[in-house]
Amino acid sequence: MAGIRRVRRGRRLMGAPQHGQHAGTDEREVKLAVAEGFVLPRLDQLDAVTVVDRGDQMLDAAYWDTTDLALANAGVGVRHRNGVWTFKGRSRRERDAVVREELEIEGHPASFPPQLRERLSEWAAVGALQQVARLRTRRHQVDVQSSTGSAELVHDRVSILDGERQIGRFEEVEVEYPLGSETLADRLVALLVDHGATRDSTAKYVRALRALGHHPPEVML
Repeated sequence: MAGIRRVRRGRRLMGAPQHGQHAGTDEREVKLAVAEGFVLPRLDQLDAVTVVDRGDQMLDAAYWDTTDLALANAGVGVRHRNGVWTFKGRSRRERDAVVREELEIEGHPASFPPQLRERLSEWAAVGALQQVARLRTRRHQVDVQSSTGSAELVHDRVSILDGERQIGRFEEVEVEYPLGSETLADRLVALLVDHGATRDSTAKYVRALRALGHHPPEVML
């Protein structure tokens, strides 16, 4: 097992965009639920793929919302994780994948970046937001390339926290890919399903809210 590395996932990280701009991109991923102790299958058993194992990293995420979960009820979300603020917009379906706008901005956990304040103003004032859920995740990441595209596969082992006390845990696998890489993504998802994974679009945030006694809507944050 590789050592723990604090490496930020994804390639959407931005510096501060110019005022009034929202330089987000669409995130496109298939989520799969897996049993505790799940082991990723060998991805190089697929024909004509190149696999790069990125090892493990630890993620500490705080999710913010109003006391009445205005953001969750609107189908959007905001979190701070490992030095980065992330806004996730409303989702839509593309076959097995959930697609949504994602905006990432580096920032201190105690200060909302101006771009986020502006983006969230449709649903809630930033002053009304508070931390409502916290997750600690051990993530194993593998990058896959083929002649038909690229994909990023992560296996997450997630602890749901109430303060520092663990109140629940679960595991999931995500296959994230850019537009045009559907064929490769389909092959990866099929392999995972053959090894016991189940398609399940439930967001981590929603799982955490349920464990904390809330009743969030059935949305794909």
